[in-house]
Amino acid sequence: MGRAKGVMHLHWAALVRLLAPTLIVGAALIAREYMPDLGGDARVILVNLPYLIAVGCVVMAYQFRRLRLMLATLGITALYWLIQTHLQVSLAQPDAARLFLVASLALPLLSLYLLLIPERGMFNTFGLLFTVVFLGIAGICFPLADVLVEAATTGDSAFSARPLEGYVLSVGASKLALAVAIVGLGLVVMRNTVAESVLLGVLASGFFSLALLHLEDISAAMGIAGGLCLVWGLLRSSYAMAYRDELTGLLSRRALNERLNTLGRRYSIAMLDVDHFKRFNDKHGHDVGDEVLKLVASRVNQVGNGGIAYRYGGEEFCIIFPRRSSEDCAAALDDVRARIADYKMSIRDRRSRPQRSKDGARRRGATRVGTDEVSVTISAGVAARDEDCPDPEAVILAADSKLYKAKKTGRNRVIF
Repeated sequence: MGRAKGVMHLHWAALVRLLAPTLIVGAALIAREYMPDLGGDARVILVNLPYLIAVGCVVMAYQFRRLRLMLATLGITALYWLIQTHLQVSLAQPDAARLFLVASLALPLLSLYLLLIPERGMFNTFGLLFTVVFLGIAGICFPLADVLVEAATTGDSAFSARPLEGYVLSVGASKLALAVAIVGLGLVVMRNTVAESVLLGVLASGFFSLALLHLEDISAAMGIAGGLCLVWGLLRSSYAMAYRDELTGLLSRRALNERLNTLGRRYSIAMLDVDHFKRFNDKHGHDVGDEVLKLVASRVNQVGNGGIAYRYGGEEFCIIFPRRSSEDCAAALDDVRARIADYKMSIRDRRSRPQRSKDGARRRGATRVGTDEVSVTISAGVAARDEDCPDPEAVILAADSKLYKAKKTGRNRVIF
């Protein structure tokens, strides 16, 4: 299998995804102040709205096979039900205090679990095991709470409720939630997927439900907010399924076709592909070929001059440059071409790998056998809209013609 040398890429732009959950939770906190004024049918709808949103989230999560978000939906809904049915009393009562402590432990621990474990499908062995462990963590919180309650009888406890006036959640649970939030932020920039942002929004809504439990209608407001964060995430997931290429993460051919219909009168289009990709694929295998495509896609996606990258098909990519001439785009493309050519990949010789996976796992990391360093190159052609190419289809054909010329004249070059 191929492995690219270098440091892990951090996607700082992914932090922008936190904006939607932040706005949803913030808006719910503001709206809560007006909820006590509601009455009659509006009040009934308000109390039941978190459940209605949860049903919709479960259906969407099932359709999109998003187990983590389905379990997050069930978790935040269970928290809302617990608050509505068992925590509408004074926390001075032992039973209520115990359940509150269970909830304050379960929220960060389950959130951490959902954040750390990647999505691997729903109807398989992993999905079943994932769900069982999730329920097991929730169950462990009950005896753990009992241990903490017993410890609190011998002196001050970090998990005692109401540490401050106007704040109900214990210091220990608050620190635990903060630590999980920090881990979640790190995963947002490392994984660059929407699920982590959604789970942080759910964590925030649950946190405010518990920390501000003394406020009227806080659980309803945060239950709605958590559900809306999940709705937003699931809708983003559906968009990704329709408009993102699964392998490379780039915008797909479908997204390209829609974008071509909205271009103005001044733009350029570049067509590029990986040189000798079929030969590389045949020699090193399709797994390594996929790693090459991911590498090229990650570099192409960083093209400058306002370029928007798409996977056109196979090893071919397309970049649209709105309001740019072909000359303006050539330097940005040549920079991408040079960075790809200079990047070294380490290819492990498949013939030297152990036949049994357990033997491979033992040897992996202890020594690297039969490895070669290889690099790949790309060729590109760029064309701009003009009188000879009045529409996007003609511009793409012209760019493709220049790509073919780049191939014929030696490859690893940009022609415009």
